[in-house]
Amino acid sequence: MDFFTKTEKDILLAADQVVVGFSGGPDSTLALHETLHLLNEFNSANKLKALHINHQVQSKSDAWEEHCKSFCTDKNIDLQIEKIEIEVKGEGFEAAARKARLSLFNSFNENTVLILGHHLDDQIETVLFRIFRGTGMKGLSGIKRQSKLGSKIVLRPLFNLTKEEIMELLKKENLNYITDDSNQDNSFSRNYLRNSVIPKIYEKWPGARKNIGRMANILRKQNLLYESYLETVLNKVSDEDGLKLDELKNLDYFERAELIRIWLDKQSFSTPNESQMKEIEKSFFQSRQESNPVIKFQREDAQKLGVILTKINNYLIAEEINE
Repeated sequence: MDFFTKTEKDILLAADQVVVGFSGGPDSTLALHETLHLLNEFNSANKLKALHINHQVQSKSDAWEEHCKSFCTDKNIDLQIEKIEIEVKGEGFEAAARKARLSLFNSFNENTVLILGHHLDDQIETVLFRIFRGTGMKGLSGIKRQSKLGSKIVLRPLFNLTKEEIMELLKKENLNYITDDSNQDNSFSRNYLRNSVIPKIYEKWPGARKNIGRMANILRKQNLLYESYLETVLNKVSDEDGLKLDELKNLDYFERAELIRIWLDKQSFSTPNESQMKEIEKSFFQSRQESNPVIKFQREDAQKLGVILTKINNYLIAEEINE
């Protein structure tokens, strides 16, 4: 089985460093094993690093860390261990932990490729979770096989595999992994969805996994087409100084909102939810011409930069929150 496409292989070989997020669980174990296998083929294993993040919240956290040390020592893989403390500030533990992990990923140099163990079942969970939370076409397209975190490329080589297929491959390769009992704790939203909701969906509609995955793929392509149109309009209403407020005022609310979202997304800034967009509309497009509004917002999971929106010389300006 070929885990990486030709394009992905080229990306890995051109990178200064390849970092695999390694919890020691089944998914990250297979991702690390296959990344090592590929790099060994090209005598490039020296650029590989496994990153184990010890969240220090489980009684077995230190044992899992020791497992990762043993695994990497056995395979001669450079291992970086980071002990972190999760600070929950209203966003929930899962989001706070994700925020801490992303901060570590961002600490690597620009020409680093990140490898994560997301698979097809993670994609299904993500799409359903976003439906229940409320989302648009881009949200329904789910996780991308290849994405960017700032300037870094993120690859997910297990993207088309189911959990069952991953477990079979681990058995075939005789690879040891740890089991996180907290994955059975249904007080966490993701776990409840995975353990209680999705099995009932598959029981009623056996083809749901395949069909939801196909839907996400179609929506991803449709969203690219949609964003291509928006890019054309964006070039007319913006320049290096920012978004031209007078030009935006000539558009209807929905198109204006979508242009603001894509403009912020292109700069790796957080994009506003509907409530925040209404505040932007009120402050920048319905207020007095001489007013100088300031709006700040950021994503709870920190996957995008926090942003400050201001008005300067009739331009909408976006700057990073540095707090």
